[in-house]
Amino acid sequence: MGTRIKPEAGKIESVEDVNFALREIGLAQKELDAIDSEANKQIAEIKTGAAKDGEKLRKKIAETSARIQAFADYNRDDLFTDKKTIELSFGFFGYRKSTKISVRKTTVELLKKLHLDKYVRTKEEPDKDSMAELDDETLTQVDAVRKISDDFFCEAKTEEINRDLLKSAS
Repeated sequence: MGTRIKPEAGKIESVEDVNFALREIGLAQKELDAIDSEANKQIAEIKTGAAKDGEKLRKKIAETSARIQAFADYNRDDLFTDKKTIELSFGFFGYRKSTKISVRKTTVELLKKLHLDKYVRTKEEPDKDSMAELDDETLTQVDAVRKISDDFFCEAKTEEINRDLLKSAS
């Protein structure tokens, strides 16, 4: 019996055809992994290069902003008597009212103790993984249901495909 070769778009008619199709999936995944790996390598190199190339400019922006702030701080009483922002032809500078709340680890507990619950952010959601332990009757009581299905899957054995490729190359 000779080697059976099915066209890529061919109809699958046997378990042998499925095995061949899984080989095709594995080869395609291997190529995709190589493409993604190369892309990630190039992206990392580009990001590193951009960070290095932009280092002097970021430093210049920070230093220039600090000099403008020092000027504004020194001349605050003269410049900002009736306004908080000065508009110039190339931009703006000034002061904005900013409020920040600083909290400690004990803040949530103390808010609850003082019945200030509306100031505590809580995200409640069902823990479906844990709920799998519940029996069907209990699930019904909490308006939930267990769904069991046979979900199809296929997975290529990349190690076996690599061995086959090595064998073919020899």
